[in-house]
Amino acid sequence: MPAKIKLHLSSIVNGVIEFIGFFPVFLLIGVLFFAEPDLYYWFLSLLVLFTVSYFIRCWLNNRWKVLISIAVITIVVSFIVSPTIWAFIPGVLLSLVVSYRGIQHAENEWEDILPSRIFWAVSMPIYFVGYLVFINFETLEGYQHWISYLGFLFIIVMLFVTNREHLQKESLAKDKKKKLGPEITRLNRVYLILTLLFVFAITNFQVVQSALYNGVRSIIQSVMWLVTLFGNDEQELVEEQPPSNEMPALPPAEEQEPSRFAELMDTLTYIMGLVLVAILIILFIAILFKKFRRLIIQAVISLWKMIKQVFGKKNVAETTTDYEDEKESLFDWKKWRKENQDKISEAFRNITRRKPKFEQLTSEEKVRFLYRRIARDVKKQEKWRESLTAHEVLSLTEKNQQLVQLEKWYDDIRYGNKRFYGDNEPKLYEIWHQLNQK
Repeated sequence: MPAKIKLHLSSIVNGVIEFIGFFPVFLLIGVLFFAEPDLYYWFLSLLVLFTVSYFIRCWLNNRWKVLISIAVITIVVSFIVSPTIWAFIPGVLLSLVVSYRGIQHAENEWEDILPSRIFWAVSMPIYFVGYLVFINFETLEGYQHWISYLGFLFIIVMLFVTNREHLQKESLAKDKKKKLGPEITRLNRVYLILTLLFVFAITNFQVVQSALYNGVRSIIQSVMWLVTLFGNDEQELVEEQPPSNEMPALPPAEEQEPSRFAELMDTLTYIMGLVLVAILIILFIAILFKKFRRLIIQAVISLWKMIKQVFGKKNVAETTTDYEDEKESLFDWKKWRKENQDKISEAFRNITRRKPKFEQLTSEEKVRFLYRRIARDVKKQEKWRESLTAHEVLSLTEKNQQLVQLEKWYDDIRYGNKRFYGDNEPKLYEIWHQLNQK
């Protein structure tokens, strides 16, 4: 598949994942204002508007033309799929948001406009609250299974997305600019599938408990049957009598209370199930969080040392000393919480922060802004690679005297820490207008 088509397809899939993440909100608005057939048409129109907005932004560089054309298309499509004016008002508002997200996906990377950690933190509470709303209102009761199915699908998809981001981050940290190998990707996918199986075992605890109970009970009964089989052979041969002609009357069946063995097996199975569920939960959390794995390792080491101190032999006599060994925890919860709060706040600021205008930038910032604009245009081509340098990026564009001068200015500012002379600033505006006219 060509790189350009793959890039476009990946952006559209990211938009679909965002729709799944905020599906309870769309479903609530759709059920309240749209009838059953029109609800599906509205969902389909949202996908169409996102795709059209994305491709229009890729083709047009003038942002105002894009915004005006997308607004007109969104209003027309929303008017067509809306059965009433009361459905048109909320429908067009959400459709405008979806269309604007399509423009943002064409301008930026998905990780920059919606980090996965914020996506998790926002979408999961929406699903929990949405499910409670749908099961407690009569008009919404028929749609709660949609929340369950799409919520489960969202968790599965986001596990793979988060895993891919972690792999990409680790590979870049080790200066590996190439794509991830298929073996690493395959192993991580198998790892995630096993994790999902653990989650399935936790959510279906009664099935796991029944399987454990029946399995252990069958093994113990088989052992007891083999033991009693050889011990009662001789007694059965001595007491064997010829059968009589009359059929003996069968005594009525007596009500039997559950044996103590069955009660004991039931209790043991229940305890084993609880222990298994606790282990699976700990493993699942350890898979997601690296720091939690370190805490588990430290806890196991501390527990092992405590067991050795209690049950081990004391070879060294206890002596009194004024020194007090104060152990300090290497993991600071307050610092960890503050760092994550700062990261989330910074991510929200990056999402909601308005980009400055070209005229408001300094001369040095204008030079670097023009280079990033050219790099964004080159990124849409099939020759784009993550390892391209600034000179290689500019070499992929159509060479002219202005871009050659821009390359020299960029080297002086980026690598030489030199100042930009105000006499050359009109040339920057010429390059800026030239890029906007494409």
